[in-house]
Amino acid sequence: MIELNALSNQIAGKVQLSSSKSISNRLLILSAMAKNNLKLSNLSDADDTKLLDQILSKPCLDNAIDCHHAGTTFRFLTAYLSTKEGLFKLCGSERMHQRPIAPLVDAINQIGGDVAYLEKKGFPPLLIRGKQIKGGEISITGDVSSQFISALLMIAPTLEKGLKLTITPPILSRPYIQMTLSLMKKVGIKHAWENNTIIISNQTYNEIDFTVENDWSSSSFIYSLASLSHKSTIEIPHLFEDSLQGDAFVSELYENLGVKTSYTHGGISIQKTDFQQEKLAFDLADYPDLALPFAVSCVGLGIETHLTGLESLKLKESDRLLTLQKELSKFNVICEVDNHSIFIPKKQNINYNNELIQTHHDHRIPMSIAPLCMKVGPIRFDDEHVVNKSYPSFWKDMETLGLSVKR
Repeated sequence: MIELNALSNQIAGKVQLSSSKSISNRLLILSAMAKNNLKLSNLSDADDTKLLDQILSKPCLDNAIDCHHAGTTFRFLTAYLSTKEGLFKLCGSERMHQRPIAPLVDAINQIGGDVAYLEKKGFPPLLIRGKQIKGGEISITGDVSSQFISALLMIAPTLEKGLKLTITPPILSRPYIQMTLSLMKKVGIKHAWENNTIIISNQTYNEIDFTVENDWSSSSFIYSLASLSHKSTIEIPHLFEDSLQGDAFVSELYENLGVKTSYTHGGISIQKTDFQQEKLAFDLADYPDLALPFAVSCVGLGIETHLTGLESLKLKESDRLLTLQKELSKFNVICEVDNHSIFIPKKQNINYNNELIQTHHDHRIPMSIAPLCMKVGPIRFDDEHVVNKSYPSFWKDMETLGLSVKR
Protein backbone atom coordinates (compact mmCIF):
# COMPACT_ATOMS: atom_id res chain seq x y z
CA MET A 1 0.00 0.00 0.00
CA ILE A 2 1.16 3.52 -0.74
CA GLU A 3 -0.37 6.95 -0.07
CA LEU A 4 0.12 10.10 -2.14
CA ASN A 5 -0.75 13.59 -0.92
CA ALA A 6 -0.28 17.12 -2.25
CA LEU A 7 1.23 19.41 0.37
CA SER A 8 0.56 22.52 -1.73
CA ASN A 9 -1.56 23.58 -4.70
CA GLN A 10 1.61 24.82 -6.38
CA ILE A 11 4.08 22.57 -8.18
CA ALA A 12 7.66 23.45 -9.08
CA GLY A 13 10.65 21.33 -9.93
CA LYS A 14 12.50 19.21 -12.44
CA VAL A 15 11.98 15.53 -13.22
CA GLN A 16 14.09 13.22 -15.36
CA LEU A 17 11.75 10.74 -17.02
CA SER A 18 12.76 7.27 -18.12
CA SER A 19 13.59 6.73 -21.75
CA SER A 20 10.83 5.57 -24.07
CA LYS A 21 9.67 2.01 -23.45
CA SER A 22 8.01 1.90 -26.88
CA ILE A 23 11.20 2.86 -28.70
CA SER A 24 13.38 0.65 -26.50
CA ASN A 25 11.30 -2.46 -27.06
CA ARG A 26 11.27 -1.98 -30.82
CA LEU A 27 15.01 -1.39 -30.94
CA LEU A 28 15.67 -4.56 -28.94
CA ILE A 29 13.77 -6.61 -31.51
CA LEU A 30 15.43 -4.80 -34.41
CA SER A 31 18.83 -5.39 -32.83
CA ALA A 32 18.06 -9.10 -32.45
CA MET A 33 16.90 -9.27 -36.07
CA ALA A 34 20.14 -7.52 -37.07
CA LYS A 35 22.17 -10.12 -35.12
CA ASN A 36 22.98 -7.52 -32.44
CA ASN A 37 24.72 -5.12 -34.83
CA LEU A 38 22.87 -2.18 -33.29
CA LYS A 39 24.62 -0.43 -30.42
CA LEU A 40 21.88 0.85 -28.10
CA SER A 41 22.16 3.32 -25.23
CA ASN A 42 19.73 4.89 -22.75
CA LEU A 43 17.35 1.92 -22.93
CA SER A 44 14.25 2.18 -20.76
CA ASP A 45 14.49 0.87 -17.19
CA ALA A 46 10.85 -0.25 -17.30
CA ASP A 47 10.15 -3.83 -16.27
CA ASP A 48 8.78 -4.68 -19.73
CA THR A 49 12.00 -3.59 -21.42
CA LYS A 50 14.21 -5.35 -18.88
CA LEU A 51 12.23 -8.56 -19.41
CA LEU A 52 12.48 -8.39 -23.21
CA ASP A 53 16.21 -7.61 -23.03
CA GLN A 54 16.73 -10.53 -20.64
CA ILE A 55 14.88 -12.95 -22.93
CA LEU A 56 16.70 -11.83 -26.07
CA SER A 57 20.11 -11.79 -24.36
CA LYS A 58 20.08 -15.49 -23.52
CA PRO A 59 22.69 -17.38 -25.60
CA CYS A 60 20.02 -19.90 -26.50
CA LEU A 61 16.38 -18.94 -26.06
CA ASP A 62 14.53 -21.16 -23.59
CA ASN A 63 11.85 -23.42 -24.97
CA ALA A 64 9.44 -22.04 -22.35
CA ILE A 65 9.26 -18.23 -22.15
CA ASP A 66 7.07 -16.38 -19.65
CA CYS A 67 6.20 -12.79 -20.60
CA HIS A 68 4.17 -12.17 -17.41
CA HIS A 69 2.00 -9.03 -17.95
CA ALA A 70 4.12 -7.64 -20.81
CA GLY A 71 1.82 -7.43 -23.83
CA THR A 72 4.29 -5.71 -26.14
CA THR A 73 6.95 -8.28 -25.27
CA PHE A 74 4.55 -11.15 -25.95
CA ARG A 75 3.41 -9.83 -29.32
CA PHE A 76 6.85 -8.87 -30.59
CA LEU A 77 8.27 -12.24 -29.53
CA THR A 78 5.43 -14.12 -31.24
CA ALA A 79 6.61 -12.78 -34.59
CA TYR A 80 10.33 -12.83 -33.79
CA LEU A 81 10.42 -16.43 -32.55
CA SER A 82 8.47 -17.56 -35.62
CA THR A 83 11.56 -16.72 -37.68
CA LYS A 84 14.05 -18.49 -35.37
CA GLU A 85 14.83 -22.20 -35.64
CA GLY A 86 13.42 -24.01 -32.61
CA LEU A 87 10.34 -25.01 -30.66
CA PHE A 88 9.07 -22.40 -28.20
CA LYS A 89 6.25 -22.20 -25.69
CA LEU A 90 5.24 -18.58 -25.12
CA CYS A 91 3.04 -17.84 -22.12
CA GLY A 92 2.14 -15.03 -19.73
CA SER A 93 -0.01 -14.04 -16.77
CA GLU A 94 -3.66 -14.97 -16.35
CA ARG A 95 -4.65 -11.60 -17.80
CA MET A 96 -2.28 -12.13 -20.75
CA HIS A 97 -4.09 -15.36 -21.56
CA GLN A 98 -7.34 -13.36 -21.82
CA ARG A 99 -5.94 -10.95 -24.42
CA PRO A 100 -6.65 -11.98 -28.04
CA ILE A 101 -3.73 -12.80 -30.32
CA ALA A 102 -5.54 -14.40 -33.28
CA PRO A 103 -5.01 -11.61 -35.88
CA LEU A 104 -1.24 -11.82 -35.40
CA VAL A 105 -1.12 -15.63 -35.32
CA ASP A 106 -3.29 -15.89 -38.44
CA ALA A 107 -1.05 -13.43 -40.30
CA ILE A 108 2.15 -15.27 -39.35
CA ASN A 109 0.72 -18.62 -40.40
CA GLN A 110 -0.48 -17.19 -43.73
CA ILE A 111 3.07 -16.20 -44.69
CA GLY A 112 4.53 -19.59 -43.82
CA GLY A 113 4.87 -19.56 -40.04
CA ASP A 114 3.78 -22.30 -37.66
CA VAL A 115 2.08 -20.99 -34.53
CA ALA A 116 -0.52 -23.02 -32.60
CA TYR A 117 -2.69 -22.46 -29.54
CA LEU A 118 -1.96 -24.56 -26.46
CA GLU A 119 -5.26 -23.86 -24.72
CA LYS A 120 -8.11 -21.62 -25.92
CA LYS A 121 -8.19 -20.88 -29.63
CA GLY A 122 -7.31 -17.26 -30.38
CA PHE A 123 -5.52 -16.67 -27.06
CA PRO A 124 -2.15 -17.37 -25.41
CA PRO A 125 -0.29 -19.53 -24.51
CA LEU A 126 1.26 -20.38 -27.86
CA LEU A 127 3.42 -23.12 -29.31
CA ILE A 128 5.77 -21.66 -31.91
CA ARG A 129 7.73 -23.81 -34.34
CA GLY A 130 10.31 -21.32 -35.54
CA LYS A 131 11.75 -21.58 -39.05
CA GLN A 132 12.64 -19.61 -42.15
CA ILE A 133 9.46 -17.88 -43.33
CA LYS A 134 8.91 -17.03 -46.97
CA GLY A 135 6.67 -13.98 -46.53
CA GLY A 136 4.30 -12.60 -49.15
CA GLU A 137 0.96 -10.78 -49.15
CA ILE A 138 -1.38 -10.69 -46.15
CA SER A 139 -4.03 -8.49 -44.61
CA ILE A 140 -4.70 -7.70 -40.96
CA THR A 141 -7.35 -5.73 -39.12
CA GLY A 142 -6.22 -2.35 -37.83
CA ASP A 143 -8.73 -2.00 -34.99
CA VAL A 144 -7.30 -4.46 -32.43
CA SER A 145 -3.65 -3.62 -31.72
CA SER A 146 -1.02 -1.70 -33.63
CA GLN A 147 1.53 -3.96 -31.90
CA PHE A 148 0.42 -6.82 -34.15
CA ILE A 149 1.29 -4.71 -37.17
CA SER A 150 4.60 -3.52 -35.73
CA ALA A 151 5.56 -7.12 -34.88
CA LEU A 152 5.04 -8.16 -38.51
CA LEU A 153 6.83 -5.14 -39.95
CA MET A 154 9.97 -5.75 -37.91
CA ILE A 155 10.42 -9.31 -39.20
CA ALA A 156 9.55 -8.31 -42.80
CA PRO A 157 13.10 -7.52 -44.03
CA THR A 158 14.28 -11.02 -43.08
CA LEU A 159 11.53 -12.79 -45.03
CA GLU A 160 12.53 -14.30 -48.37
CA LYS A 161 9.74 -12.52 -50.25
CA GLY A 162 9.48 -9.58 -47.91
CA LEU A 163 6.01 -8.47 -46.87
CA LYS A 164 3.08 -6.71 -48.48
CA LEU A 165 0.76 -5.90 -45.58
CA THR A 166 -2.71 -4.46 -46.13
CA ILE A 167 -4.36 -3.02 -43.04
CA THR A 168 -8.15 -3.12 -42.87
CA PRO A 169 -9.50 0.19 -41.48
CA PRO A 170 -10.00 1.69 -39.02
CA ILE A 171 -6.34 1.87 -38.06
CA LEU A 172 -5.88 2.54 -34.34
CA SER A 173 -2.67 3.95 -32.83
CA ARG A 174 -1.29 4.88 -36.25
CA PRO A 175 1.63 6.87 -34.74
CA TYR A 176 3.00 3.68 -33.19
CA ILE A 177 3.10 2.04 -36.63
CA GLN A 178 4.85 5.12 -37.97
CA MET A 179 7.31 4.94 -35.05
CA THR A 180 8.19 1.38 -36.01
CA LEU A 181 8.75 2.31 -39.64
CA SER A 182 10.80 5.39 -38.68
CA LEU A 183 13.08 3.32 -36.47
CA MET A 184 13.47 0.73 -39.23
CA LYS A 185 14.37 3.52 -41.65
CA LYS A 186 17.11 4.69 -39.29
CA VAL A 187 18.67 1.22 -39.42
CA GLY A 188 18.55 1.11 -43.20
CA ILE A 189 15.20 -0.50 -43.99
CA LYS A 190 13.17 1.07 -46.79
CA HIS A 191 9.40 0.82 -47.07
CA ALA A 192 6.47 2.09 -49.10
CA TRP A 193 3.16 3.02 -47.44
CA GLU A 194 0.37 3.83 -49.86
CA ASN A 195 -3.23 4.07 -48.70
CA ASN A 196 -3.57 1.12 -46.30
CA THR A 197 -0.78 -1.06 -47.71
CA ILE A 198 2.80 -1.24 -46.45
CA ILE A 199 5.46 -2.95 -48.58
CA ILE A 200 8.87 -4.01 -47.24
CA SER A 201 11.26 -6.06 -49.37
CA ASN A 202 13.96 -8.46 -48.20
CA GLN A 203 16.78 -6.25 -46.92
CA THR A 204 19.75 -6.12 -44.54
CA TYR A 205 19.83 -4.07 -41.34
CA ASN A 206 22.66 -1.53 -41.10
CA GLU A 207 24.96 -1.28 -38.09
CA ILE A 208 24.17 1.87 -36.14
CA ASP A 209 24.57 3.57 -32.75
CA PHE A 210 21.22 4.67 -31.31
CA THR A 211 20.40 6.66 -28.17
CA VAL A 212 16.78 6.31 -26.99
CA GLU A 213 14.89 9.54 -26.30
CA ASN A 214 12.85 9.98 -23.12
CA ASP A 215 9.23 8.95 -22.79
CA TRP A 216 6.44 11.33 -23.81
CA SER A 217 3.78 8.90 -22.57
CA SER A 218 5.09 9.14 -19.01
CA SER A 219 5.00 12.92 -19.21
CA SER A 220 1.20 12.78 -19.44
CA PHE A 221 1.00 12.16 -15.69
CA ILE A 222 3.16 15.21 -15.02
CA TYR A 223 0.95 17.27 -17.35
CA SER A 224 -2.09 16.02 -15.43
CA LEU A 225 -0.53 17.08 -12.14
CA ALA A 226 0.21 20.52 -13.56
CA SER A 227 -3.33 20.92 -14.90
CA LEU A 228 -4.82 20.25 -11.46
CA SER A 229 -2.48 22.65 -9.67
CA HIS A 230 -3.14 26.31 -8.99
CA LYS A 231 0.30 27.24 -10.26
CA SER A 232 3.10 25.14 -11.71
CA THR A 233 6.46 25.36 -13.43
CA ILE A 234 7.99 21.97 -14.21
CA GLU A 235 11.09 21.19 -16.27
CA ILE A 236 11.37 17.85 -18.08
CA PRO A 237 14.69 17.27 -19.89
CA HIS A 238 15.22 15.25 -23.08
CA LEU A 239 11.74 15.57 -24.58
CA PHE A 240 11.78 16.99 -28.09
CA GLU A 241 9.29 18.60 -30.44
CA ASP A 242 10.45 16.48 -33.40
CA SER A 243 10.00 13.24 -31.45
CA LEU A 244 9.39 9.83 -33.02
CA GLN A 245 6.68 9.35 -30.41
CA GLY A 246 3.08 10.10 -31.30
CA ASP A 247 2.31 10.80 -27.65
CA ALA A 248 4.18 14.09 -27.98
CA PHE A 249 0.62 15.17 -28.84
CA VAL A 250 0.15 15.44 -25.06
CA SER A 251 1.60 18.96 -25.20
CA GLU A 252 -1.11 20.07 -27.63
CA LEU A 253 -3.85 18.15 -25.81
CA TYR A 254 -3.15 19.78 -22.45
CA GLU A 255 -3.22 23.30 -23.88
CA ASN A 256 -7.00 22.86 -23.58
CA LEU A 257 -6.56 22.51 -19.82
CA GLY A 258 -4.31 25.54 -19.43
CA VAL A 259 -0.92 23.80 -19.49
CA LYS A 260 1.54 25.62 -21.75
CA THR A 261 4.62 23.87 -23.15
CA SER A 262 7.85 25.71 -23.95
CA TYR A 263 10.60 23.89 -25.84
CA THR A 264 14.16 24.52 -24.74
CA HIS A 265 17.47 23.25 -26.07
CA GLY A 266 17.51 20.46 -23.49
CA GLY A 267 13.83 19.54 -23.19
CA ILE A 268 10.58 21.20 -22.18
CA SER A 269 9.12 23.43 -19.50
CA ILE A 270 5.42 23.29 -18.67
CA GLN A 271 3.44 25.99 -16.88
CA LYS A 272 -0.13 26.27 -15.65
CA THR A 273 -2.08 29.22 -17.08
CA ASP A 274 -5.56 30.57 -16.40
CA PHE A 275 -6.94 29.33 -19.74
CA GLN A 276 -9.36 26.40 -19.66
CA GLN A 277 -12.01 25.02 -22.01
CA GLU A 278 -15.51 24.34 -20.66
CA LYS A 279 -16.41 21.40 -22.89
CA LEU A 280 -14.17 19.02 -24.84
CA ALA A 281 -14.42 16.15 -27.30
CA PHE A 282 -11.48 14.28 -28.83
CA ASP A 283 -10.94 11.19 -30.93
CA LEU A 284 -7.85 9.65 -29.31
CA ALA A 285 -7.61 6.60 -31.57
CA ASP A 286 -4.01 7.56 -32.35
CA TYR A 287 -3.14 8.31 -28.72
CA PRO A 288 -5.02 5.85 -26.46
CA ASP A 289 -2.40 5.95 -23.69
CA LEU A 290 -3.20 9.63 -23.12
CA ALA A 291 -6.90 8.99 -22.52
CA LEU A 292 -6.81 7.98 -18.85
CA PRO A 293 -4.67 10.82 -17.44
CA PHE A 294 -6.55 13.33 -19.59
CA ALA A 295 -9.93 12.00 -18.44
CA VAL A 296 -8.88 12.26 -14.80
CA SER A 297 -7.61 15.81 -15.37
CA CYS A 298 -11.01 16.76 -16.79
CA VAL A 299 -12.73 15.16 -13.80
CA GLY A 300 -10.62 17.24 -11.44
CA LEU A 301 -11.29 20.44 -13.37
CA GLY A 302 -15.03 19.82 -13.79
CA ILE A 303 -14.89 19.87 -17.59
CA GLU A 304 -17.48 17.98 -19.61
CA THR A 305 -15.47 15.60 -21.77
CA HIS A 306 -16.17 12.95 -24.41
CA LEU A 307 -13.21 10.84 -25.53
CA THR A 308 -13.62 8.33 -28.36
CA GLY A 309 -11.49 5.94 -30.42
CA LEU A 310 -10.53 3.93 -27.35
CA GLU A 311 -11.34 0.38 -28.51
CA SER A 312 -7.84 -0.86 -27.75
CA LEU A 313 -8.08 0.01 -24.03
CA LYS A 314 -10.30 -2.96 -23.22
CA LEU A 315 -7.46 -5.29 -24.26
CA LYS A 316 -4.73 -3.83 -22.05
CA GLU A 317 -3.47 -5.02 -18.66
CA SER A 318 -7.04 -4.38 -17.51
CA ASP A 319 -10.20 -3.30 -19.32
CA ARG A 320 -9.09 0.26 -18.73
CA LEU A 321 -12.31 2.17 -19.26
CA LEU A 322 -14.29 -0.12 -16.96
CA THR A 323 -11.45 -0.10 -14.43
CA LEU A 324 -11.24 3.69 -14.43
CA GLN A 325 -15.03 3.95 -14.07
CA LYS A 326 -14.93 1.62 -11.06
CA GLU A 327 -12.07 3.40 -9.29
CA LEU A 328 -13.41 6.90 -9.98
CA SER A 329 -16.67 5.90 -8.28
CA LYS A 330 -14.63 5.98 -5.06
CA PHE A 331 -14.39 9.73 -5.61
CA ASN A 332 -18.16 10.10 -6.07
CA VAL A 333 -17.51 10.51 -9.81
CA ILE A 334 -19.93 9.19 -12.40
CA CYS A 335 -18.72 8.54 -15.95
CA GLU A 336 -20.27 6.69 -18.84
CA VAL A 337 -18.17 4.14 -20.74
CA ASP A 338 -18.69 1.72 -23.59
CA ASN A 339 -16.31 -0.32 -25.73
CA HIS A 340 -14.76 2.70 -27.41
CA SER A 341 -15.46 5.86 -25.41
CA ILE A 342 -15.78 7.60 -22.07
CA PHE A 343 -18.09 10.52 -21.23
CA ILE A 344 -17.52 12.65 -18.14
CA PRO A 345 -20.27 15.07 -17.02
CA LYS A 346 -19.23 18.55 -15.91
CA LYS A 347 -18.68 19.90 -12.38
CA GLN A 348 -19.17 16.79 -10.31
CA ASN A 349 -18.92 16.87 -6.53
CA ILE A 350 -15.60 15.06 -6.05
CA ASN A 351 -15.32 13.48 -2.62
CA TYR A 352 -12.82 10.72 -1.89
CA ASN A 353 -14.18 8.17 0.57
CA ASN A 354 -10.69 6.97 1.60
CA GLU A 355 -11.34 3.55 0.06
CA LEU A 356 -8.20 1.82 -1.20
CA ILE A 357 -7.69 2.32 -4.94
CA GLN A 358 -7.17 -1.03 -6.66
CA THR A 359 -4.52 -0.98 -9.38
CA HIS A 360 -5.76 -4.15 -11.15
CA HIS A 361 -2.16 -5.09 -12.10
CA ASP A 362 -2.30 -2.14 -14.52
CA HIS A 363 0.47 0.46 -14.27
CA ARG A 364 -1.53 3.29 -15.85
CA ILE A 365 -4.41 3.15 -13.35
CA PRO A 366 -2.58 4.51 -10.25
CA MET A 367 -0.47 6.95 -12.27
CA SER A 368 -3.60 8.38 -13.93
CA ILE A 369 -5.58 8.72 -10.69
CA ALA A 370 -2.69 9.96 -8.53
CA PRO A 371 -2.88 13.63 -9.65
CA LEU A 372 -6.39 13.87 -8.14
CA CYS A 373 -4.68 14.25 -4.77
CA MET A 374 -4.29 17.90 -5.80
CA LYS A 375 -8.05 18.18 -5.35
CA VAL A 376 -9.00 15.66 -2.64
CA GLY A 377 -5.94 15.20 -0.42
CA PRO A 378 -4.35 11.83 0.42
CA ILE A 379 -5.14 8.89 -1.90
CA ARG A 380 -4.23 5.31 -1.04
CA PHE A 381 -3.25 2.66 -3.63
CA ASP A 382 -2.98 -1.08 -3.08
CA ASP A 383 0.26 -1.66 -5.04
CA GLU A 384 3.16 0.75 -5.33
CA HIS A 385 5.26 -1.56 -7.53
CA VAL A 386 2.85 -1.88 -10.46
CA VAL A 387 4.25 1.37 -11.93
CA ASN A 388 7.58 -0.40 -12.53
CA LYS A 389 6.11 -1.81 -15.73
CA SER A 390 6.63 1.50 -17.53
CA TYR A 391 7.65 4.29 -15.10
CA PRO A 392 9.71 2.93 -12.18
CA SER A 393 10.60 6.37 -10.78
CA PHE A 394 6.98 7.60 -10.66
CA TRP A 395 6.65 7.84 -6.85
CA LYS A 396 10.16 9.28 -6.54
CA ASP A 397 9.30 11.94 -9.11
CA MET A 398 6.15 12.82 -7.16
CA GLU A 399 8.35 13.45 -4.11
CA THR A 400 10.78 15.49 -6.24
CA LEU A 401 7.86 17.75 -7.21
CA GLY A 402 6.94 18.31 -3.56
CA LEU A 403 4.22 15.72 -2.97
CA SER A 404 4.15 13.47 0.09
CA VAL A 405 4.61 9.71 -0.41
CA LYS A 406 3.94 7.36 2.52
CA ARG A 407 4.50 3.62 2.44
